[in-house]
Amino acid sequence: MLGIHHVAIICSDYERSKRFYVELLGFPAIQETYRAARNSYKLD
Repeated sequence: MLGIHHVAIICSDYERSKRFYVELLGFPAIQETYRAARNSYKLD
């Protein structure tokens, strides 16, 4: 495997999950988008 393009994760606590993947695992947060129609966030 050469790499991973993206992963979709559904979670109940967005901020906690974001901290885990960005701060603990070191994945880069490229863009964060709030989707009002879904009342949810998308983090690239």
